[in-house]
Amino acid sequence: MFPMSTAATPKGLRRRARLIEAAAELLMAGGVDAVRHRAVAERAELPLASTTYYFGSLDDLLAAAVAHVSTTDTASIAARCEALPRRRRGAAATAEALADVFVGRDMTRAQLATRYELVVLAARYTGLQAAIRERQGLLSHLHGDVLVKSGRLGDSVHIAQLMAVEDGAVVGALAKGDTDATLAARDALVEVVDLLAPLSADLGELAEHTSL
Repeated sequence: MFPMSTAATPKGLRRRARLIEAAAELLMAGGVDAVRHRAVAERAELPLASTTYYFGSLDDLLAAAVAHVSTTDTASIAARCEALPRRRRGAAATAEALADVFVGRDMTRAQLATRYELVVLAARYTGLQAAIRERQGLLSHLHGDVLVKSGRLGDSVHIAQLMAVEDGAVVGALAKGDTDATLAARDALVEVVDLLAPLSADLGELAEHTSL
């Protein structure tokens, strides 16, 4: 039997996790250009050589950092979704629920900007695409949950369209600089909620008719 690789030992796993967390912090603070071997090693308080020992390339380290940031962000969204009360909502209340859950009033502009920067980066760095695809799938599912809790129907196509409206409003608000992203998403969504996610005739029908 071959001995366990150093990278797979508990100590190795802890070091790898520290590097990922450090890279994620740099990514959130300064974008992709801030994620460099030396900067990550210094932030993690580990030798420079550890970055190349635990990761085959800088892109591999960046992909791990993106996955970490996405997982943390998605977990916060899932927690807000879980806390949302189940009740029948009109268009305005549903739009507000969607904006509160998926944009998040506690998110800073820098955090929101990083969220969308990662999506754009995936077009350039193929190693990031798997993490972004997984995140988008989870977000689609969670949007469906909010609609179910609001007494509404929604299939995967219409949920994707709702997400596109929501994302466009947030990016537009970030570009303007002086616009509240949550309110911008709410105002955009209220115009399309009834069309893309109509009220169910009966709350008991939701599980049967809502397709994610």
